[in-house]
Amino acid sequence: MRDDYFKSYKIFKFVQLALLVIFAVCFFLFLFLDENLRTSVFSNKVLLTICVFLWAFMLYSVACIIMDFRLLEGHIVHDHVLKRAVYVDTLTGIPNRFSCDQIFEKYDGDADISKIGCALITIDNLDEINQKYGRSSGNVALKDFSSVVERISAYYGFVGRNNGNEFLVVIEDCSSDKMSKFESELQKEMDSYNKTSGGYEISIKVAKALNETLCIKDFRELVVRLYGIAKV
Repeated sequence: MRDDYFKSYKIFKFVQLALLVIFAVCFFLFLFLDENLRTSVFSNKVLLTICVFLWAFMLYSVACIIMDFRLLEGHIVHDHVLKRAVYVDTLTGIPNRFSCDQIFEKYDGDADISKIGCALITIDNLDEINQKYGRSSGNVALKDFSSVVERISAYYGFVGRNNGNEFLVVIEDCSSDKMSKFESELQKEMDSYNKTSGGYEISIKVAKALNETLCIKDFRELVVRLYGIAKV
């Protein structure tokens, strides 16, 4: 809603500035091309004073519109920062638990989830990394893995950090082949990462729930089933 407001307001200011520029150009062209009018203006103090005030008002209006643009850009940046703080995980830079809750709301009610596929991914050896290399290395592992899973998931659907070491992936129109392809690409990227990391390796565990086979009507129930599969 705020994005639409900012966009509409920006368009309005562009139109306002364009009309002001067109008016100013026409005014100066009309004055420049009409020699008699130009002579009358510069020889008549009252008329010259009116023109000076008009020119000053146009310059002031342009300055105000430019200032409005600067303030608008500041509001847009501030709004973006606030949204990022609300929706993005501060450690990993990917969607956070609140964003995951928004996905739950998206599929609430009468939403068709018959072709939804979900995956719950965890770093299987995160505790080992924390104990052996320190918590700071564990945080690096979380960030590096998040970067990889976000890059792969961009071609499939949503991924968010639902909890400390839990990453929820939601894929629409998801078949068994599509989920397998996602998992294969993710594992391939992690294998490549482990070969070049130069230190600890990251081992992941993937639990999957495909609603084309489970036929669950409620999205929350589907995620509950996913967590049940992950515990097995």
